[in-house]
Amino acid sequence: MEGPSNSTTVNPLVIPLDVGIACENEILRYGLRAALNDLDTVRRVQEIPAGADFDAAVLRSVGIVIVSYAEWDTAQRVVPAARAANVRVLAFVDDVTAKDIEKLLSLRPDGFILQRELNRHVLEDALIRVARSETPMPSQIVAELFDSADRMLRRGTHPRYVELSAREREALQLLADGLSNKEIAQRLYISVHGAKRLVGNILLKLNCPNRTQAAVIAMRHGLVRDRT
Repeated sequence: MEGPSNSTTVNPLVIPLDVGIACENEILRYGLRAALNDLDTVRRVQEIPAGADFDAAVLRSVGIVIVSYAEWDTAQRVVPAARAANVRVLAFVDDVTAKDIEKLLSLRPDGFILQRELNRHVLEDALIRVARSETPMPSQIVAELFDSADRMLRRGTHPRYVELSAREREALQLLADGLSNKEIAQRLYISVHGAKRLVGNILLKLNCPNRTQAAVIAMRHGLVRDRT
């Protein structure tokens, strides 16, 4: 088990926020900058050069970075670097279909906004929720997650054969015991943000839309011990 370290504690971000924009589309970048500069919850906006010569060090000056999944190559560069730097990621998505859902979740951003639903209120609400370590997720994405779980059950995919890391199995047991992300973090000596990502990985691998279904499936298929 890992010991605690000073870098594992993740607290809510201080508002007003420092926000980075890592988008190569000039129109989207300009529109986002204008919208962000109009929000009282944003202190500073910084454009993050996200081309092939992307330098992850520039992320250190922001608390949240916005990426567009329409620029997939850019997202693949920026999101892992942001996660490594403990910078939170808000992802813009054009649309969501069944074939997109696995790709959509694969980089594990901290929240999503559908670009066609973007307005001042939606943007501000998403930023505040990401700052609080919550996960803003449009209803269309939630619906696709439910549909994905239904397809898994119809195909007869057996959760017993899902490959979970030792750390994910520890977290799954604690999740099934009813612990919150904060409590899981304390038990595993990791940050709340790290616990949230572990739980997210578990939900993705089990094709479950929520913690409750993951716990039920895990107990039903012997992935955890029933300690009630």
